[in-house]
Amino acid sequence: MISKKEALDIALKILEEKSVEYSSIDKEDDVRFKSKADLSSPIPFGKYKGQKINIYMVTYGEIWGLEERTMGIDINAETGEPLYIITPHGFEELE
Repeated sequence: MISKKEALDIALKILEEKSVEYSSIDKEDDVRFKSKADLSSPIPFGKYKGQKINIYMVTYGEIWGLEERTMGIDINAETGEPLYIITPHGFEELE
């Protein structure tokens, strides 16, 4: 299993690769872990759709007009594989 720091580093790398201009991002202590037992519903999108797996959730903000919107990146806690970005309009798969 990866650590919170590793999950945050993965998220930062994704944002850099995608040239995302974010205005805020979770600190290491704010990265959330959800065990598959704690997930209220299965993974909603992508490769693991319909499954329950252990994940880390890293949230960040982007400025949209005059306000900051919260986005999230879910990461497989076992492998470090980035799953998708959650936006106000849906999901963006990460490869």
